[in-house]
Amino acid sequence: MLLKVGQLAKQVCLSVRTLHHYDEIGLLSPSVRTDAGHRLYNTKDISRLHRIQALKQLGIPLQKIADIIQENSQPLPDIIAQQIANLERELEQATQLKAKLIKLQENLNTAHEPDIAGWLDTLALMNVYEKYLTAEEIEELNSHAFAVKHEIDHEWPEMVKKLQAMMDKKVPADADEVTEFVILWTEKLERLVGHNPNLLLKIHFMSNETEMRIQRGISQEMTAYLGEAMSALHQKIFTKYLSPEQIQLLNKNRQKNKEDWPPLIAAIREKMQAGVDSESEEVKPLAMKWKTLFETSATGGDPDIAERLRLAYEREPLLIQGTGLDQELFTYIRQAMDGL
Repeated sequence: MLLKVGQLAKQVCLSVRTLHHYDEIGLLSPSVRTDAGHRLYNTKDISRLHRIQALKQLGIPLQKIADIIQENSQPLPDIIAQQIANLERELEQATQLKAKLIKLQENLNTAHEPDIAGWLDTLALMNVYEKYLTAEEIEELNSHAFAVKHEIDHEWPEMVKKLQAMMDKKVPADADEVTEFVILWTEKLERLVGHNPNLLLKIHFMSNETEMRIQRGISQEMTAYLGEAMSALHQKIFTKYLSPEQIQLLNKNRQKNKEDWPPLIAAIREKMQAGVDSESEEVKPLAMKWKTLFETSATGGDPDIAERLRLAYEREPLLIQGTGLDQELFTYIRQAMDGL
């Protein structure tokens, strides 16, 4: 079967504009040309289109899709297998959500207000949560939330009020009372996720979502203030290990590539939890990026500062509290860097 661009667009529910764009960038061009000069898509083209759309649904950018197809690094059967796995996961989450919504509806119909675990259990499978967490992680987070129910119901709202009050009074982020507050704040975060650094890191990612800010009552300004307080706390600790000149150099570099750290930490932890050997070829690019970021945003390439910082992070638990980092990850990345 041969199809014109309009026919193909209608059959597969894409716009003609999209197919023209694929043609313009060399991603998918019709293979057949009629005597009259019309270009038509054949079965091979449609197979290629399936691969393009499948990879796109997996979140891969078009430029990367072009490379994958060119190198044939992901055969179509493998891509379809990934699609099936994603659909199965989505179906499982949808089934769980349906069951919990039915239970919630039954409780409300009988005028029985669900407890906090019931509300969290339902909400956790909706909106933002499903974008960041697996079903297992949602269940784990809910269990931890239930364990600290009193904190969620009473202490967290009071913490948020106190945070806003300090900001309203313009208390400096390096003041002692703010330092004490941010230590307590990160302790509570750690308890909320059951001291699971992977969950904590995902919670940090989720906190950028508007829905999460509304739900928690935490504004962007609050997040920025907490970040300043954390930086001030870390600087107080670093003064025990670094000279004034080294502190000055560290402060000069700390804001560089700041946004690159969280996704890198998440990628390394994913490899570590999957059991990938730290010295494998898979991990080397991550280790190289860690080394580059550490030099540009911390040490400036000074080996003495690097060693002093290593000791600080090894000896000072407050440097990693609430960050999603832990000594296991440090050991893993050091082993990977040793193999470079």
